[in-house]
Amino acid sequence: MKAALFLLTFYLISVFPASASENSHTGETSTVHIADLYSDLKSFDVTLYSDQPENNLSLEVLLVRPVGTKEKTLDRQVFSVDSIPANKQVMKVGFWNIGSSERGAYKIKARLLEGNKDLSEAEYNFAYGTNSASRIQVNDLVANSQGISVALSPKEASLFDIEYMLVNGSDVVYTTKAEKLSLTSIPDIFSAPWGTLLENNKEYTGRIKVQVYSPEKEVISSAERFTARDDAEITDIYKDETGASATVYGRSQVPFEGSLVFSVYKLNSNSEKGNTNLIESVQQKVPVLLNNDDETVEVAWNHRLLEGIYRLEIELLGNDGDIIEHRETVIESEISQNSSISLVNNTTSETEASSENGIPGFSAAALVSGLAAIYILFRNKI
Repeated sequence: MKAALFLLTFYLISVFPASASENSHTGETSTVHIADLYSDLKSFDVTLYSDQPENNLSLEVLLVRPVGTKEKTLDRQVFSVDSIPANKQVMKVGFWNIGSSERGAYKIKARLLEGNKDLSEAEYNFAYGTNSASRIQVNDLVANSQGISVALSPKEASLFDIEYMLVNGSDVVYTTKAEKLSLTSIPDIFSAPWGTLLENNKEYTGRIKVQVYSPEKEVISSAERFTARDDAEITDIYKDETGASATVYGRSQVPFEGSLVFSVYKLNSNSEKGNTNLIESVQQKVPVLLNNDDETVEVAWNHRLLEGIYRLEIELLGNDGDIIEHRETVIESEISQNSSISLVNNTTSETEASSENGIPGFSAAALVSGLAAIYILFRNKI
């Protein structure tokens, strides 16, 4: 009986403390949190961070405005956070839909949730339409398949940083930062190319954040939506009576997988565009191009173009078969039909001459070898 009681007591001591320790360990080691928060009345961003992988979280963001002693919620947005890699920041971007804007104070509230459990909360206060003017003003912003450019003008000399973002839905898929830039008295344009591949016909948003540090920290943001397109251009053409080539230059971070079509038409004596005959048409794939890449594509005609004037059409086709660029030029050939025949006859004559005229060369060597073999054969018989 005593032995059974001892074993039961030992079991309870060994099991229950271990179970309590495991539960508290899970709660204490969760370090995922909202690391940074920013908003104006057009857009906002929330930066998340964790020192260990996290999955299946959600982010709730509210835009509120003080009304007396209470707060009025102007907009609410919820995002799913599928994963946060360890020791890596993840940024979510959203855009407010509040209609008309009123001067005054505003606040953004963010909560990071795991189910119904709050993991982290943060707030950011800002004002709209106050008398304090920004030291830097965004004059224009252009975002496209190549990259993003912003025109800034200073109200006084300033040093600042620019963060360029490529946003897909609510996810920042690419970001780069330029630091210690300056403006003194005249506007200037600042640009950055996208350092990631884009998907054809997909909508993205290009966004910038300008941060001025002194005399006090100030942040300005601006964004523009665009649809990514494959794009390229023909930069150089070479042509003659034997063939043609075209150099294609990539102008997009959408991989260009198009082709070139070379078509040759014989111009009639009046040289009118409508009075032409198609001689040959060749389609050739262009090697895959990205922004600032170039490749030269060459084709050879099946037959040399005889004497006359020809119209060469070159069409650059995109990934979807659409015509991106159409170029026309002329080829002037001076090769007559007689000279073409003469060229063939000369080649034939040279071949025949080597076999008919001569002891020299291969025929002489064969004759000497044959005579030597006959001499040795008869000598052995004697």
